[in-house]
Amino acid sequence: MELNSSFIIAALIVGVLFPAYALIFGGKTRKLLLENPSKKILVYKQTAIQLIILTVVVLLPLFSEEIYLGIIGLGFVFDPLWVIALFAVSLIGFWILKSAKLSEETLQKLVNKNADVQFILPTKKDEYQHMVFVSFVAGICEEIIYRGFLFWFLSNYMPVFPALLCANIPFALAHLTSTGIKNTIGAFVLAMIFSGAYLLTKSLWLPIVLHILVDIYAAVFAYRSAKILPAEA
Repeated sequence: MELNSSFIIAALIVGVLFPAYALIFGGKTRKLLLENPSKKILVYKQTAIQLIILTVVVLLPLFSEEIYLGIIGLGFVFDPLWVIALFAVSLIGFWILKSAKLSEETLQKLVNKNADVQFILPTKKDEYQHMVFVSFVAGICEEIIYRGFLFWFLSNYMPVFPALLCANIPFALAHLTSTGIKNTIGAFVLAMIFSGAYLLTKSLWLPIVLHILVDIYAAVFAYRSAKILPAEA
């Protein structure tokens, strides 16, 4: 399929410019939150706005060329039942995570496991509510941007596996300076799992649900830990 310049520009923005921006300013965000945790909500809001803008950037060329959204795995949005199911499953998963019975020891292990990213996780109710909202935004937007649009764009120029790598590496690198190498590797592994779900189902529905639940998992247990464990933990 021959793609015009608007697709190339969109791919450069989400595949090169935004990851570069995240690499440059991610360390500053980390330093800001370590020095001033009260800025978490501001960072959550900025993240949501950035992702929504990037999603618009990649969808506009498709709309302008009247290309069916199913080509990037969004065909399900034309069926209200699938859209309702997406939010229903995500909310049920949220409720299950909130209701799970965990000991203080287990929560402490989760805190230790997430030590590298603890600075950005919620500890107060308003932070928690904002991060849950951002979990939905990120789950939807990042899957459209990387597993949907960027993978589709790159697959026009290279075989499937290299296209998967080239679509998911920028996604992972965007986490590097803000949350460290461990989380970057984890983000890449998850991205490949989401990509596998997309290839298996030919739809972004399942990757979006999985992504939302992974992010909500981090928010829920960080907040629950902060309420139960001693402050020095």
